[in-house]
Amino acid sequence: MFLLLKTSRAATAVHGDGGLWVPTLLSSPFDFSPEKAKYTAAAAAVDGDVGLLVPTMLPPFTFSPKSTMSSHFIFSPETTTSSPFNFSPETTISSSLAFSPEKVPGLEADFGRRMTQPFLALGNVVVRSVWAHNLAEEFELIESLLPRFRYAAVDTEFPGTVHRPDVPAYLLSSVQQYKFIKANVDNLHLVQLGLTLFDDDDRLPDFGTGGAVQVVWEFNFREFDVLHHPHAPESIAMLRTKGMDFGRTRRHGVDAAAFGARLRKCLRAGLGRAGVITFSGSYDLAFMLKAMYGGGYQLPTTAAQFENIVKLAVGKTLYDVKEMARHCPSDLRGGLELVAGKLGVRRVVGEAHQAGSDSLLTCQTFIKMRECYFGDGELTNVAGMITGMTACC
Repeated sequence: MFLLLKTSRAATAVHGDGGLWVPTLLSSPFDFSPEKAKYTAAAAAVDGDVGLLVPTMLPPFTFSPKSTMSSHFIFSPETTTSSPFNFSPETTISSSLAFSPEKVPGLEADFGRRMTQPFLALGNVVVRSVWAHNLAEEFELIESLLPRFRYAAVDTEFPGTVHRPDVPAYLLSSVQQYKFIKANVDNLHLVQLGLTLFDDDDRLPDFGTGGAVQVVWEFNFREFDVLHHPHAPESIAMLRTKGMDFGRTRRHGVDAAAFGARLRKCLRAGLGRAGVITFSGSYDLAFMLKAMYGGGYQLPTTAAQFENIVKLAVGKTLYDVKEMARHCPSDLRGGLELVAGKLGVRRVVGEAHQAGSDSLLTCQTFIKMRECYFGDGELTNVAGMITGMTACC
């Protein structure tokens, strides 16, 4: 599959650099700087064009509404041209270049299905998809952002629940709820984890683009084998409709033990030190613990022990958005999508049950709920609460 782009010099240099160039798909302009290139995905074009894979750098591209078409680049999985590239007038103004996604760390040529591109872009948010081959690179990037981006929103996807109560969960005591959480997490494997970082001003990392491109992360894990491991068939069917390729995760996914070691390092370096945000986060936190301590780790016996370990390992400043909703005067009952909708928050990238997208929606919902219902200092009243586990309330 070829993506044909054309280039021209940007009308105005965004970073005070007179050498910005504009690759375009049809009429869709994107700027990038002639610096050391990395690959990412262009956000959806302003005129409605679909997103495309483009070479860029850190910081990534910024947008310019002006461009004229000249020359072109061709992205081809069959080519063997190496990366990174330096973009200069000598190479961009008159030459057609072929780039090989297979030669570039973090980029793979697989355009046939959703969620298989290493970077998925809609709007101005890019979901950086993490696999075994780019795990170290992406964690290094995350660690470099931690001094400024002190909040972390997390979401997990797993193969459903195989141990279920005979009554609705809200009728169970915290002791009973934790019994089922432990039984499920002890016997299931993590499939995806989404991570959204944001700072004290509620901004996502944008690598100096002024918000033109913002990023979140989605880690894909290899342990779950749909042919041999326990799962809920309806959950697997649903995840497949969202683009999940369980064969690909088995072949190319992140090793949970390797992820757990890097996660522990990130937490020591300050990941989520101002707040770890979840929505009905007991399973999210439980799977984080399981990743951190290894696949054979069994959750502690009681909910109180679980909460203590979470606060020691992940942090004491936990914000469960579903629990926050219980303390709001408005009716904010429901799942993440429903609560977000009641607050006027819209999903800007991906779909429900894609971990990167859901982590971002959790972040957005937290920010909006805090803005509407929690004044200065009032968040301390809900910090540390996990939905359904009253021992920490």
